Amino acid sequence: MNNILLLTDFTIKSENAHDYALKLFKGQKCNFHLLSVQKFWEYTMDDLMVANPQDDINTALLGDNKASLKETKEQLIKKTLKEDFNFHTLVDYDVFTTAINDAVDSYNIDLIVCGTNGKSDIMESIFSSHTLRIIRNTECPLLAIPEGFKFVNPTNIEYLLDYDDLFDPCGKEPFIRLVKSCQSTIHVMRLNYGFIIESIDYEKEQEAIIKYFHGTPVLYETHIDQEPIAVIEESITRLAIQMQVLSAHKETFMERVFSNSHLSKIVNSAVVPILVLRTCHQ
Repeated sequence: MNNILLLTDFTIKSENAHDYALKLFKGQKCNFHLLSVQKFWEYTMDDLMVANPQDDINTALLGDNKASLKETKEQLIKKTLKEDFNFHTLVDYDVFTTAINDAVDSYNIDLIVCGTNGKSDIMESIFSSHTLRIIRNTECPLLAIPEGFKFVNPTNIEYLLDYDDLFDPCGKEPFIRLVKSCQSTIHVMRLNYGFIIESIDYEKEQEAIIKYFHGTPVLYETHIDQEPIAVIEESITRLAIQMQVLSAHKETFMERVFSNSHLSKIVNSAVVPILVLRTCHQ
């Protein structure tokens, strides 16, 4: 049983992410939990003043979201009548990532799914987009779907290994289930640009990846001292990539400010879905 958290803000972006997830998990038994997070600071005293005096604060703050979630749930049920899917609705008013972490813990979530439209603002490194906030503040795998990207079975998956990411089988279970289900070919992009954490034996790393994904075609490329985003953009077209996979760990505020990781650039420049795995060494 897959327990999947579908984030929604009732926009076309999130609806598209939901559709992608439903098609990706077609034929599998899944519990989908629809979560809407209402930022509590968006409400003012005026909002409470115009509410029905017989309503409690919870109803006054969340009533509209609950109604919208119910409608979204009904639409998803109609789309998937032949599937073994269950849908549940969750609504919360809290700090965005706190609400997500609470849902992950309460419902044993295996995967978070969200829509993304990227963010290139200069202040992203500090405040970050919603997608990056989830990556940096949760420990659950995340599947981010770019706005407007329509589902296609990911038979060509690009596995990105940045300079600070050494292959480790730990935490790769969602990845191996994905490639088996979709009968994918894995295209490993070993990126080593900028700072080198430790020397990498590329031949041994390639052998370890092939062994772990036994039975799955694995192609391994090394790109040393080449600008990562340029390499990624070129390879997506050349290899007809339909999904990217990378590993990430939670970051503190200071780590984010001073880190030279390419995580932000990769996520914000994404044109295909990205599966973000969690490292076992947070």
